Amino acid sequence: MRYLVAALSIFVASQAFADTKTQKIEELLRAQGLVDTWTQQLERGKEYNKQVAKQIMGQMTTKLAPNENFQKRFDAASDKFIESIASPWTADDMVAVWAKFYGPGFTEAELDQLIAFYSSPLAQKEIQVGRAALEKFTLHFQQLNQPLIEKATNQYMQDLQLVAKECNCAK
Repeated sequence: MRYLVAALSIFVASQAFADTKTQKIEELLRAQGLVDTWTQQLERGKEYNKQVAKQIMGQMTTKLAPNENFQKRFDAASDKFIESIASPWTADDMVAVWAKFYGPGFTEAELDQLIAFYSSPLAQKEIQVGRAALEKFTLHFQQLNQPLIEKATNQYMQDLQLVAKECNCAK
């Protein structure tokens, strides 16, 4: 019985240690601005998915004039698509996974030092400047990539239409 109590005590203590370490990693990630960045990325992903759905819908319905009933069905299909590709993870989920992989590399004392550094005025300035630069950097490449995506999507739609026409397999 004593061994069971000792093992249980060690387990509880290790869980408390892990929870404290995870909390410190979360505090560090917040100080670094990564939690906000991940949250923004998830939101941008949702917006991007909506744009993709709208673009595909436009291409599919360009030669159609659906009545109200069919327009609602098209909209429902679009909503279903957007929902099906939405990320099921939150920024908090990402923190937990990051802590799992990142945590073993640092002691609690080292995490305390990192938190102190990233909470300093200079580090906070670097984070703000870096985030602003990253946003512009990302937008730059998104804009460069957009024509490529549009061209590839158009070609894909044409390829599908050609196959469908050649197939002559409509029900």
